[in-house]
Amino acid sequence: MPKEKSVYTCLRKEYPRTWRIWYRMNRRCLKNARSYVDVEVCEEWNKEDSGEYGFLNFIDHMGPSEKDLSIDRINPFGDYEPGNCRWVTRLVQNNNTRFHTTETGQILKKAVKNGINKATFYSRCKRGWNLTDAATLPPSAEKYNQRII
Repeated sequence: MPKEKSVYTCLRKEYPRTWRIWYRMNRRCLKNARSYVDVEVCEEWNKEDSGEYGFLNFIDHMGPSEKDLSIDRINPFGDYEPGNCRWVTRLVQNNNTRFHTTETGQILKKAVKNGINKATFYSRCKRGWNLTDAATLPPSAEKYNQRII
C-alpha cells in the first residue's frame, strides 16, 4: 500500500517558490543570523516552533507567491507576521527599507523624483554638496560653487 502524502508535502511541491521564500525567511531570522538580529517570525509561521504547520499557516495567511513578487514587511522595523507582510515587486520592496525612513533616504526619494540619478546624488554628497542641492539642482556643465548664488 503506497504511503499517503501529507498536506505539507503536497503544498510544498505545488508551490515550491512560496516554500523557498518561507524557508529562507525563517533561516534569515534565526538567532545566529547577523543581518536580522531584531526581526523575528511569528510563532504561527515559525519553522522551529510550528514545524511543517508553519508553512501551512503561512500559505493560509499570505496565499501563494506570484512569479515576480517577494515578501515584504510593511513596517520595516516590525516582525514577519500576518498583519505586517505582503507580496510586492522588487521596486516597492527596495523603497520600503529602514534607510528610506532616514533624512537622507527621504532626500534621495526627492532626488529621484527630480530626475537625478542615485549615483549622481551619492557622488555629489561625497564631493561635499549639501543634501538639498544634491537632490534638486539639475546636472550642468558648470561647477557647483559657480552655480550657488
